[in-house]
Amino acid sequence: MKHTFIISCLCGLMLFACKKDDKIGPPVPVPQDYTLPQGNASKEANDKIQELYDKYGSYFLYVYTQKDFVWVPSTGGANAKIDTAVLGKPEYVMDMLNLLDDIWLKFLPESFKKAQGIPYRVLLADSIKQYRPGYPPGREYLLFDYKIIDKAIAFSGMNETLRTMTPAQKVAKKNVLIPVIFNYYLQNNILKFPDDFYKLTDYVNMPATPVNAANPANLEAFRQRGFLPSSYFNDSPSEWFYGSYAWTTAKSSDASAFLLHLTTRTDAQMAPYLKYPLIKQKFDFLVDYFKSTYHIDVRAIGNATY
Repeated sequence: MKHTFIISCLCGLMLFACKKDDKIGPPVPVPQDYTLPQGNASKEANDKIQELYDKYGSYFLYVYTQKDFVWVPSTGGANAKIDTAVLGKPEYVMDMLNLLDDIWLKFLPESFKKAQGIPYRVLLADSIKQYRPGYPPGREYLLFDYKIIDKAIAFSGMNETLRTMTPAQKVAKKNVLIPVIFNYYLQNNILKFPDDFYKLTDYVNMPATPVNAANPANLEAFRQRGFLPSSYFNDSPSEWFYGSYAWTTAKSSDASAFLLHLTTRTDAQMAPYLKYPLIKQKFDFLVDYFKSTYHIDVRAIGNATY
């Protein structure tokens, strides 16, 4: 029995060895997810989209379905919300590609664009609407400049407004979209925020509240601690810190605030903040970090004019 078992094992090994020599055959081609060119945009636009796919493996799509856009209605009965992309006219595709290049792609080095710096799918839309059933007429839709969907970003605005956009409007569009794109990079580990940035700041001892213009001593101390505003409305700053609950996310709020200023505020707009030594130290550290690590000049983005 023992000899029979050994012989059986040897035969099995011989058969396995023979199988390894069998020819596998030619590789089976993997079909593309989308066929290019998509539609009747200009030859210049279709050729540009093909070039972007050939160089970076990214689809810039102007013809797609709601399933491609990935709609997910939220729960909540009558107040459920549904996001929908409204397709733009093909005649504006090249205008949209030029806009995205001006406010985004031209600032990225080739190596970064090839390393997922451009999402797998970039969806071009006339508008992105969120339908809110139950709201009164005229208020049942909200409009958005963008939507992030997993490994894709949808951008709205592919319409006639592209051809009448002023330089100031283009800067405003850039300032809306660039922080979103950089946060997409961070969320997908395409960019990594440096750990050493957080070593420059005290996140243990909570600042005095409230922090606003009505409390100049608190606001001044907040700046001396190295903290920037989180947003602007009509160029009026809003602070991310408003109390103990906000302090629980101090690190991420601080990083987001600096990322906003690095990519959307000009040198002139930054001058009042850079007089604070710790803000300047953190700001300069990040400028050097993004340039040395990813070869991205974030200040060229922040200072861009058109």
